[in-house]
Amino acid sequence: MHTWGQALKGYLKPAIFIFFFLGLSCGLPYSLIGYSLSLWLADSQISLSVIGFFALVLLPYNFKFLWAPLIDKIKIPVLSQKIGAKKTWLILFQIGLVLSVLGLSYFAPDKNTWVDSFETKKGLITIPLQTYLFSILVAFFAASQDIVVDSLRIDTLEKEEMGEGAGMYQFGYRMGMLAAGAGVVALSAWIGWQMAYALVGLILSGSVVASLCVKEEKNHIQKEEKISVFYDMVIAPFKDFMKHNQWALLLIFIVLYKLCNSVLGRMALPFYKDLGFSKGEIALISGTIGPWITLTGVAIGGVLVMRYKILKLLMALGFIEILTSIVFALFSYFPHSTVMFLIVILFDNIVGGMGGAVFVAFLSGLCSKKHSATQYALLTSLMMLAVSVISVYSGVWAEEMGWFMFFLFTGILMLPALLLLSYLIIQEKK
Repeated sequence: MHTWGQALKGYLKPAIFIFFFLGLSCGLPYSLIGYSLSLWLADSQISLSVIGFFALVLLPYNFKFLWAPLIDKIKIPVLSQKIGAKKTWLILFQIGLVLSVLGLSYFAPDKNTWVDSFETKKGLITIPLQTYLFSILVAFFAASQDIVVDSLRIDTLEKEEMGEGAGMYQFGYRMGMLAAGAGVVALSAWIGWQMAYALVGLILSGSVVASLCVKEEKNHIQKEEKISVFYDMVIAPFKDFMKHNQWALLLIFIVLYKLCNSVLGRMALPFYKDLGFSKGEIALISGTIGPWITLTGVAIGGVLVMRYKILKLLMALGFIEILTSIVFALFSYFPHSTVMFLIVILFDNIVGGMGGAVFVAFLSGLCSKKHSATQYALLTSLMMLAVSVISVYSGVWAEEMGWFMFFLFTGILMLPALLLLSYLIIQEKK
């Protein structure tokens, strides 16, 4: 077991520190389309039902395991030999991501072609087509970038470095989310949404430099022994994962554990706006104090992974997630209360930072290096299932329940995961 000093020094290793920048490039696009976009849509007078429907643009995160085997096995000619097989994929995805974000910045939601989508109790929902399509492209390239970054993190770090690696990655990821969240919201008040989004696209272009700094091991760029393509790319990774005890329950737990956070997070910005806070106030409170709380949470989470058992940490954080939902619910009775806003930001960011570091370390520990891209993509795809499918109804639920009952409901969503986690902890002791 690491001492506290050893755990903290681990963050300074170059091989670990580079994942701060790669985490940053992964967090920026996710927050851009999963967080800030909801406020841009709300600013464009688009209903909560349509905003909730935009959760479906995150579907590529949910199905990225389908093309992850290609990244594990296929090498791009010439470039793979020069800079590394997975690094080549990473750079190509990053270029596509930059172009997609710039495309998204070009189309304002209120200046799109509107198309019919699906029927709800309150009528037919229509969506802004161009914004929707470019959001999907951003999600595809961002999800593909995540596959490679996660794979390289698992491949290049030793098992005892996974905690620090997860913590450093989460540092960058959370900073990226905050920059594309609170940062973009603040910028939009000064230069408009389109220019703010374009600026994020330009910042993302710098991620290519960080990618070139990763030291990909030689065995990942050499040709492997040829066997059945389908077996090697699809069956083998899943068969290898099934060696875990209670592997099916682990998969179910991964889906359930993120229900609370994903449904709540989708409606956070529209909630703040509905309580009377301006974009400047939202950015000031969540963007000034939030980042430091999140970074503190990430650091604590990364160190705790080196000191305590992950399943018990996940249990404790699950109960704190429920408490966070209760705090959000109470906040609905204090419109435009800065004090309550600060309390909500405290809970939301400290739990998000700690939970992110612990959960990434948990998922990384379930993967083998031989099939790292495919296995981690599968696990994170399941994690995103809550975001891309369940969260689509978050706006409808908020409209029908009201804010107080909606946030209490998000807390209840955590209970099935904690019950299953209790069983897994008991089985681990046997």
